Amino acid sequence: MGETKITRRGFCKSAVALGAVAGLGISLKDSLVEADPAKAATSGEEKIYKTSCRACIASCAVLAHVRDGRVVRIEGNPESPMSQGGVCAKGMAGIQALYHPNRNKYPMRRVGERGKNTWERISWDEALTEVATKINEVSDKYGSEAISVSTGGGGNPHFSNIKRFGEAINTPNVWEPGCSQCYLPRMGASLLAYGAGKPNNLSFSDSNGWDYYFTDSKVTSLVLWGTDPSNSSAATGGRALAELRNRPQGLKTVVVDPRYTLDAAKADVWLPIRPGTDIALFLAWTRWILENEKYDAEFCRTWTNMPYLINPNTRLTLKATEAGLEGTDKDYVIWNPATNAPEVVQFPMAEGVQPALFGTYEVNGMKCSTAGQLLKENCEEWTLEKAAETCWLDAKMIEKALEIYTDPNGQSSIMQGVYADQTGQTQANALAALTLEFLMGNVEKPGTMLQKFPNAPVKDQLGNTPRLLTQEKVMKRCGYTEYKGLICWDMAHIPSVFKAMKDGDPYQIHMWIERSGNKHVVLGNSTCLDDIVPNLDYIVHVYMYPTAFSVLCADLILPCTEWLETNLPIPQLNTVVMRQAVTHLYETVEEGIIWTQIVQKCAELGNTHCPKAFDANECMTTPFYKNEYEKQKQHLFKLADKMTWEEACEKGVFEWCTADEYRTYYTYLKTDDTTGKPKGFGTPSKKLEVYCESNTILGRTGFPWAHCKEAEHLELPAASQDYEPMPIYHEPAESPLTDTEYPLVITEGRLPMYHHGTLRNIPYLREIYPVPEMWINPKDAEKYGITDNEWVNIESRRGKTHGKARVTTAIPEGVLYQERFWLPELLDSDDPAQAYRACNINVLTKNDPPYDPVYGSYILRGFQVKVSPSNDEILKSIWSEPEQFEPWMPEFSDTTEDVFDYGA
Repeated sequence: MGETKITRRGFCKSAVALGAVAGLGISLKDSLVEADPAKAATSGEEKIYKTSCRACIASCAVLAHVRDGRVVRIEGNPESPMSQGGVCAKGMAGIQALYHPNRNKYPMRRVGERGKNTWERISWDEALTEVATKINEVSDKYGSEAISVSTGGGGNPHFSNIKRFGEAINTPNVWEPGCSQCYLPRMGASLLAYGAGKPNNLSFSDSNGWDYYFTDSKVTSLVLWGTDPSNSSAATGGRALAELRNRPQGLKTVVVDPRYTLDAAKADVWLPIRPGTDIALFLAWTRWILENEKYDAEFCRTWTNMPYLINPNTRLTLKATEAGLEGTDKDYVIWNPATNAPEVVQFPMAEGVQPALFGTYEVNGMKCSTAGQLLKENCEEWTLEKAAETCWLDAKMIEKALEIYTDPNGQSSIMQGVYADQTGQTQANALAALTLEFLMGNVEKPGTMLQKFPNAPVKDQLGNTPRLLTQEKVMKRCGYTEYKGLICWDMAHIPSVFKAMKDGDPYQIHMWIERSGNKHVVLGNSTCLDDIVPNLDYIVHVYMYPTAFSVLCADLILPCTEWLETNLPIPQLNTVVMRQAVTHLYETVEEGIIWTQIVQKCAELGNTHCPKAFDANECMTTPFYKNEYEKQKQHLFKLADKMTWEEACEKGVFEWCTADEYRTYYTYLKTDDTTGKPKGFGTPSKKLEVYCESNTILGRTGFPWAHCKEAEHLELPAASQDYEPMPIYHEPAESPLTDTEYPLVITEGRLPMYHHGTLRNIPYLREIYPVPEMWINPKDAEKYGITDNEWVNIESRRGKTHGKARVTTAIPEGVLYQERFWLPELLDSDDPAQAYRACNINVLTKNDPPYDPVYGSYILRGFQVKVSPSNDEILKSIWSEPEQFEPWMPEFSDTTEDVFDYGA
């Protein structure tokens, strides 16, 4: 290692050489691969590649124009059925991201103390050997559970890869912030109550809601509950809604959101709800629908478990053996008013039988209510007036919204956004929305959100390999038996992982391998890392460019590819959109290849578990690939024997079935060849679970998701509290009803030019939105002395950050809005921690109890803050003028060969 040091404020040309010491600074232009001047001056032939963006999860089809190996233009590909030629600012910024002078270009090892931002370049062989040696040493000395692996934060092209990697190195402690805080609760609730989860749930911006991409959809109205597709999926979901509104028949919409979003501006009704009170409003909607008999009674009798009797002792559905009837402990029981007696259900329902939906009946010495009766009692107190008072809404506007949703001459549905996963009552939010859809019969009809259209013959996600872990190992997963909803994705509970890192409870975690766009930006109460990181022996960061996590925490940085350098097939409706590498720069490596190379190196160095990851018999599913060729074959899946990767890429976008073949409605009515009866739904009862006993069973046993090497269904000890089968409202842990010190409620919400923690280093995007806006109502601004477009202090019980005030009636009185942000320009300042502290709302959020009982979600929205004008010195260092972003402007660099062999 050389003795010469350089300051953070520069990155000398010697950084290209192995062993040189440098800092991750504002501009690293001198470390680019030098371009041939003659070649650069020649305008060669331009080739257009059909590929797919990954600036967010929408994966819009794009056309990449490449000249002399350099990407010179990006435009939308009109062949995509979802984006139809549209591409948002994030996608258009792909060239700036690809050729950003600050990209992580080579493996870099920290020199000196963490946070000093001095690094030396090393070879990939050195890097892999170092990481693999550390993995093996920690595994041998402390057990492999002492290794934590994480992902998330945006830009991850293959989400399940990180799980495969964790299982390959035998650690149960894999996690990511967007699990219990973004999408999993809505997916998990749908799996339990509907029998289908990904992507068969109510989340539209996660590329669900397929029927709405066809303008002949029967939908006439939509409820956008905490979702804003025009912001979060502008080119796909936002475009689709615009097309539906533009039809001659139009589209009525209701928006439930504290913010006056772009979609709220187009809505027939805007309900600016108090953050964190959504379940109260859901229960009021449920009560009104039942009271006014707006529900589909026949559908509820036949295809939900509303008429099923509930055993008051077990809190589960009553079975024939418990009722004293002929049958088994798997036979359900209803009350037949015609015979005034209980009867065993004959699936789906005996001809001529009209079971009672409501009521309580004496059965075998027990007072057994129907599930419908318990639903009715559960929401009885929630009048529109009470919900209006609790949620800070107008009761008349709530009723107007309900009239749109329940219009008997139309077809409606609910779209549910990420807010549902971030208020600490995640399962209840998801179940509440599903209950409304079940009541209205909005399931697999033309024009509804919940559909089971067929899966594509390719895979963008290969799935993980949970049965590589033994029972002994999986039982060591942090938070495993308490927060069983996480087992759906085989993830660990973040606060429990952090407790192990910080306090050594139940054991000390020693190593952390992390891949994300900036952990400090996407974690609740992110300053907690200050107390956690010093306890860890070794930290690896895998990403495209340096972040606050890189500078403050990492010991080793591994450079991964931008989306223009990666390969992946993307299912979109009845088509496949191919993502193909159109260039390659420096020594960057696609992250899936990084993971498999580490695993192979561990095996080479004597790890006896790692070879199992490549053995199909050990994995009991598709094993880990060893190279890019095997990866491509696995992702092509059913098409792998019909076309090569190159042939698929040449097509770019192609249909695998017709639109009519794809749009398969009412799949639950299709005949089961085994029974000769309708197939029903994917729940144990084959009915929609308005009374979600599957949720309760999950909490008591881990069924249906717990598994390990020894058992497909691993029975676990019960959680400390029952998981409720129906949603119950709890006032937020921090509430304006009782908090006088922190009187304002704050919420978050995505921006169209950024995705999670990514892209704050892109000059054109920062020119559009240079610093985070804090929305505040004019009455609150006057009360707290806040002036429009001036800096503001925002403080919670966890910390302090800043935002630029936007005084607007687009946010109700008593509520604030600001999105996550960070400032890469401060990474090479004297205090690089300010890069994430100065403007990051997650400095204020919670990661302490109460947690959602099922998923362990903590509170990111609907907590209390206070505001005041700010003239803090750090604000002078934040870039906001276009010319300040010039050091980040793209610099072309010549293409390089892939680091690792293709494998074919």
